[in-house]
Amino acid sequence: MGTTALVANSTVRLSPAWNAIVYWGIWAICIIGIGVILWAALKSKRWARWTTQDILIVAALGVLLEVWDNIIGDQIIGPLIDPIPGAHFIQIHDLPYMFLLMVGVALVRKPGCVTAMVFVNFLLSQLLFGSGHGALDWTDGLTQAIFCDLYIVARRGAVYAPGSSVFSMVVDGFMIGVLRGAPNALLTDLSFDPYLNATYYTWLQMWNDTWSNGLFNGIEAAVSAPLAYRVAVSVVPSLGARRVRTAAADPFAEPADGQGAILGGAGAAARDGAAAESPTGPAAGQATALLDPDSRRTEGGPG
Repeated sequence: MGTTALVANSTVRLSPAWNAIVYWGIWAICIIGIGVILWAALKSKRWARWTTQDILIVAALGVLLEVWDNIIGDQIIGPLIDPIPGAHFIQIHDLPYMFLLMVGVALVRKPGCVTAMVFVNFLLSQLLFGSGHGALDWTDGLTQAIFCDLYIVARRGAVYAPGSSVFSMVVDGFMIGVLRGAPNALLTDLSFDPYLNATYYTWLQMWNDTWSNGLFNGIEAAVSAPLAYRVAVSVVPSLGARRVRTAAADPFAEPADGQGAILGGAGAAARDGAAAESPTGPAAGQATALLDPDSRRTEGGPG
């Protein structure tokens, strides 16, 4: 027991060479992940291509994420809830953030949507509040989003697919939340802070940061997923369509313009044919003879 406590409270301190290897290895993983996501978004037939509407939605929600994350959340709400015991540990301040993120997923539903929203948020944060390391800090934003988009790719279009059940939305939301919180917390404590800021953590602190961020972000995203779907459908009602069903033919419905023209032409042809046949019938001949006696002589020749 004493040995376990000693190890748990010991500081994780890699050598500078290993810190560099781990850090740039994470960059390599991020680049490969971006490649997979771009391939799925641009080449795969499982998803429709990105539209201007998708880009505008992602940009708008990225701005809202920044407003909450670094302005309202950190400057106003954070100081109010941090004194509450356990509030920071259960990541309660991330609930509005996860809700906005799931709204974006429900609206766009395509690979790359999470990375795009989080990256817009991260770039705005750097522009507004500065960054000590510039592009080197991008791994912090990328590792919050890339694993979520890789999950969307792995689900093969089933995330918020038409006809999805509430249970499916909750499970997808939980996984997206876990993948947003856990990898980033682990890599921040293990690599980003030690390599860029010379800040080190104990094994126990690293473990607590990883599971708490993953679990509670997952719960928040799971709770938010069905609500996010409702918001998405209210914004874009067509997203709520389950399946395209063929309507039964109505025998009393007015014909379409094309059908009316075709039917009208067929009726006229039928009438013309009837008119052409009517003079040759016996009834028509008798009627003509009664009305015009000379017609019989005309037809039979001079008597």
